Amino acid sequence: MRKTILALALLYVAIGPSLLAYRCWGLGVAEAGPALAAFFGNLTPVFAALMSAAMLGEWPQPYHGAAFA
Repeated sequence: MRKTILALALLYVAIGPSLLAYRCWGLGVAEAGPALAAFFGNLTPVFAALMSAAMLGEWPQPYHGAAFA
């Protein structure tokens, strides 16, 4: 029973947010237009680093700078 609940929880965590993110991205592209969406798509690594620093306390390392460049 516990393994089933764990499996369902992991499935929800793995699939749910990704589907929601793609849906929100699609709505944003439809609203703002593809040119503006492409600009923000290139900034995804920067946003991910800032969010991880703010939420997890994981500050960017030198290899992150290489990835940004």
